[in-house]
Amino acid sequence: MKILLICLISGFVLFQAKAQENAPELVTDRPDQTESSTVVPWRSLQIESGFVYALDENSLAKAKNISYNTSLIRYGLLENMEMRLGIEYAGEEVTDQSIERKTSSYGFSPLYTGLKLQITHEKGFMPEIAFLAGLELPFTAHKTFKTSHTAANMRFSLSHTLSERFSLGYNLGAEWDGDTPVPSYFYSVALGLSITGKAGAFIEFFGLIPEKGISTHLIDGGITFLIQPNLQLDASGGLGLNEEAMDYFISFGISYRLPL
Repeated sequence: MKILLICLISGFVLFQAKAQENAPELVTDRPDQTESSTVVPWRSLQIESGFVYALDENSLAKAKNISYNTSLIRYGLLENMEMRLGIEYAGEEVTDQSIERKTSSYGFSPLYTGLKLQITHEKGFMPEIAFLAGLELPFTAHKTFKTSHTAANMRFSLSHTLSERFSLGYNLGAEWDGDTPVPSYFYSVALGLSITGKAGAFIEFFGLIPEKGISTHLIDGGITFLIQPNLQLDASGGLGLNEEAMDYFISFGISYRLPL
């Protein structure tokens, strides 16, 4: 009986290993701000989770924003379309610099729901293109993070393979924050580098340009490491390039795709 059980377990492990060897490449939408132009494989489930610490300080106030667990769940509904669900538990600590008073809030941010549709695959000079759209539902959030209305965003994601080691991705889109009807226009450009078969790195510029108000521009970079064909770790950090942007942020994460 023990021999039979050992054989069954060994067979299962070998089957899973063989399935992962033949599985499509793991492509994630973290840790950079540029969404990938690739959808997850049909009928597969991919979970991308992380921690983010951000600081923004001026002469009036000091704000710390912490995402203790920000998770994106992606499911391949069709060969060229995925459904997306975003969940985040966040904390906010604001210190009034004039009176040295600190207030703290913790809770869930608005639930994100959306989709990604792959439009074209890369062919020659033609980039791979995808369209993303989503909503953030205010009634699902803690009162501190609740917006007045449903927030929305949409963007196009494009990518090019520059060589065996370098790739270029960029996004263009629009966002509505849920508090005003005025949109902001999002942009990002990310240069990716394949260091080894398992390790990668990137550097990126991104920002928001509102129709009314002052733009924010940032730079970030990070590394990824593929532990298994379906398991990846990442670390990244960024700096604000103008006064309106946050001072800096750091992030660590893990991404996992359930076997097909």
